[in-house]
Amino acid sequence: MRVSLVGHFADTLDEGVRKVGKHMAKELESRGIEVKKTNITSITHWKEIRNFRPDIIHFVLSPALSGLIITKFISILHFKAKTIISAIQPAIPNWKVLKLFNPNLVLVQSEESERLFRSIGYQTEFLPNGVDVNKFKPVDLRTKERLRDKYGVSHDKFLILHLASLKKERNLDIFKRIQKQEGNQVIVIGRENESIDKEVVSELEKSGCTVWIKHFPNIEEIYDLSDCYMFPVINKKACIEMPLSVLEAMACNIPVITTKFGALPRMFGGGDGLFFVEKEEDFYKGLEEVKNGAMEIKTREKILPYSWENIMERLERIYNELL
Repeated sequence: MRVSLVGHFADTLDEGVRKVGKHMAKELESRGIEVKKTNITSITHWKEIRNFRPDIIHFVLSPALSGLIITKFISILHFKAKTIISAIQPAIPNWKVLKLFNPNLVLVQSEESERLFRSIGYQTEFLPNGVDVNKFKPVDLRTKERLRDKYGVSHDKFLILHLASLKKERNLDIFKRIQKQEGNQVIVIGRENESIDKEVVSELEKSGCTVWIKHFPNIEEIYDLSDCYMFPVINKKACIEMPLSVLEAMACNIPVITTKFGALPRMFGGGDGLFFVEKEEDFYKGLEEVKNGAMEIKTREKILPYSWENIMERLERIYNELL
């Protein structure tokens, strides 16, 4: 089988849609599938698809309206190939005319997106993002203490982690109030190759939050030294529908307190250290439950079915059903 993956492969941005595309390419190749990665922003690379003669053209996009148009254009040029879109963070209007641009299949994550694409007339199937459960895994208390020494983090604080685009849309103000609670230390990690809102960073730092804006090649160590992961995002434009950071935190078996964002409530039931919240005060209640230490944390058990290996097995089956 020959699969042309079309997405954002030409840059090093450590962003959700890009990370998913790169993981897909790596995992598909490991399954013996011949994969050609093509950067969607370069029209010169589109010729490579023709020369590759793929069976499947798989677009890993947000997507926006422009992405649908490009998808249709490429599918016309390569009419023998089946076309698929992974709609990781869709931003399209509900226009019936868009049925003219439909691919063979749209892989959706949230129920809201599934309703949107089906209302337009697209064929859909649910396929979540995966997580590397071998890289992201729990550590014992001794290792956690060693990691805190390595990164210069207090042993006496309850560490609350969030990986973020440092923008107002991420609803990061809540961390300023959480930081003020006795015994808490909030760590927010931003991406060094992404534009940031300096006012957001300044306010977080003034409140006492630790803000690190850099790339961590061993980011799993930051999860493992933390006591809790918190995801307060509400705005659906602020993140991909299945936040990779939440999956990674769960794979490390740390408690997660999150909004009912995107695909998360579709995939997981609450409990065993996973808290779904709707109001700001619910974050504080969840945090108190975690700090009491009375519950057994089993967030890793919830995430194991969504290993990249399992997700790619499902994707390969989808490919075969289309051909």
